[in-house]
Amino acid sequence: MEPAEAVAKVEEWLTAVHGPGLVRAERDKVIRIPEGWVVPYNNIAYLDEGRTEKQIFPPPSLIVREPSGELRISHPHPGGLSIPATIPGQQAERELVDPEYAAANLGRLGVSESAIAGWETVDATGQKTERFNEKYTVGPKRRGHLPAENQLETLLQFHNGGWLDRERFLIGLVECEVFIDLDQSTGKIPSTNWNPETSEFQVYTSTKRLPSNAHGYWRIDPATLAEDPNKPNLVINGGPGFTGNKVSFTELTDILARFPRRAERVNATGYCAEADPLLAQLAQETAQQIGLPSPVDLPLREAEQARARGYELTVSETRKIVEAASWVKRLEQPYEGKIVNLLAAGVRFDFDEEGRAVRRVENFGKFHPEAGLGFRYGWHRIVGAYVGFAIGESLGLQTQGRTPEEIKEPLAAKRIGPLTQQLLFMTEGAMRSPHREDPKQLTKLPRSVRNGLLRWLHTQGIPFPKADGWLVKISRLFDQRDPDPAEFAAIRAFATGTATLPLTGAGALLAALPAALTRGDDLTGNPRSAAKAIAGLTHHEQADLDGAAYLAHVFQEVLTKDAFSFPIWLVGRDVLDPAWHDLRAMTEETLPRYGRTGLPALAHPNSVGDGRSTVSVLGRTFAAVAGFENEPERAFRRSVMHDGRTALTGALAGALLGARTGVPGLPQHWVEQLELRDVIENLASDAYFHFDRGSSLFRKPDEWKRRYPRD
Repeated sequence: MEPAEAVAKVEEWLTAVHGPGLVRAERDKVIRIPEGWVVPYNNIAYLDEGRTEKQIFPPPSLIVREPSGELRISHPHPGGLSIPATIPGQQAERELVDPEYAAANLGRLGVSESAIAGWETVDATGQKTERFNEKYTVGPKRRGHLPAENQLETLLQFHNGGWLDRERFLIGLVECEVFIDLDQSTGKIPSTNWNPETSEFQVYTSTKRLPSNAHGYWRIDPATLAEDPNKPNLVINGGPGFTGNKVSFTELTDILARFPRRAERVNATGYCAEADPLLAQLAQETAQQIGLPSPVDLPLREAEQARARGYELTVSETRKIVEAASWVKRLEQPYEGKIVNLLAAGVRFDFDEEGRAVRRVENFGKFHPEAGLGFRYGWHRIVGAYVGFAIGESLGLQTQGRTPEEIKEPLAAKRIGPLTQQLLFMTEGAMRSPHREDPKQLTKLPRSVRNGLLRWLHTQGIPFPKADGWLVKISRLFDQRDPDPAEFAAIRAFATGTATLPLTGAGALLAALPAALTRGDDLTGNPRSAAKAIAGLTHHEQADLDGAAYLAHVFQEVLTKDAFSFPIWLVGRDVLDPAWHDLRAMTEETLPRYGRTGLPALAHPNSVGDGRSTVSVLGRTFAAVAGFENEPERAFRRSVMHDGRTALTGALAGALLGARTGVPGLPQHWVEQLELRDVIENLASDAYFHFDRGSSLFRKPDEWKRRYPRD
């Protein structure tokens, strides 16, 4: 289509809408954009006579799409979406664009049909009808992909997911910038970034996606890279699931010839936060102020650990690490000067075998000085699961037995609840089982977990002679947490061997997380069998035991050491046992099929069962989380706003969310408020180290057996 043809279509529409001789296209300002031809127009009295009071402001324009010739009204703000142009009195159709695409600021690229959920039609009488788009596909956020850090990662996700074709992806790419690993001390790029045989150049979407050992970068735009005499073919790495995306030099230069970069050129080098010279200066100044003989090291290793797990240390985090490390080191010796607020300075606490607090540096859930990437599970995911569990229960306790209308105050995750206490002691019990040393003794796991429950009961006023280990020495765990009286009495009866009838219901699901951890090393048993054995201490109904086994398998998948954990809507469909008919039916009801085209159905938690049986609690948990993995606060609220066991569904939802994202992905205002977070993180870290293949039980047996005496 030629510009003149586009102008003619616009003027025909202007005449139909405004009448003849009132407005006119500005022919000399017609420009080409990816969506088509942009044709601005204005009042003739302003254009011909200069009468500013007649000017239409802001200046409007129409887009004529190619090749269809469809007319659309431009959005007044850059990046906004155009809408179909209509004629008053005639039938009009409005596109229902996926909110994720609408918020991406990519309106200049147009909207593909696969990003349109449907259409709303308004006829001449004002009657509205809707029709859904069978070609619509759900976006990456709802599918559970890692959240995009910038527009380039958004482009990659939209392109790979079918929302942007190749041409539109390339047009967007040339307006972005990329990062290249750069050794600032030598000014050289590592040889692994350049392959002279294929002219492939490794670039990254952000400093967060750089190789884990990178501490400096070169930031540059693709248009400038296209001028390199080596004619590089770009290999764009955008994090898990988006690595190795190739753009040839020919593709890049061709698209730049048709759509030149409009933004300013970018060509600069810099340090990652952990290697910034200003951070070294802070370390030096802090050492001088508090009397350290020499400054602490910069957190290079910590940053490498964080990046290997998919995180990045921020400027404020690296400053806190340096400050906290300085104080921890200084307070190893007598100090008579003024001590700052250590918590504000980034000092946290672990606990020794006697339950005494030991200072450590805040790790923000992103690194651990001793934790590798793990054999099966990720340290950060296990810690995230336990912290998430505690947050979810705390929120659920506030809503338990209340309707949404009755909840006026903001939800706050502060005081931990009885389920979190039980989980901590059950996990400690599993760690004290002799089967970790000798897998043939797996049958002794239930007895060890039973003793863990007895230690929990001890903190709630029921004496137990073997109340040893560090966890039972934490005084604040002796606070009364108001467990459900009937369930508390039943657990007491079963733990002490005086029960006559077993418990029934969703309490069996507490066994799933500690059972899953027992598989940190392939030699230590089957999580499903472990879950049934642990749940069987108090529950004998097959449905309850099956639910615990099924959930243990789900945890086994989401706690992966890999950089990406698959979303719940996908993992939850793996119902292994053919006899689990009710569980399979539950997943069909609550887990949307985002892998299909068309608008998926979303179940509301309150619509799933009675909210108390094992299958129903699982279903409500999944309904709350599935599709909301990247909106954790919203998922938490969904998990506790219903008429069922909100404390339990909130806790399980929090554990699943925390397992996927780690502590950094949980709502930080709730993380920071959480009571006893240091204790929870310490116990969860210990569980990781205990069950991993390189177990602390074998690396430091004497210390570990003092912390976790064999039962």
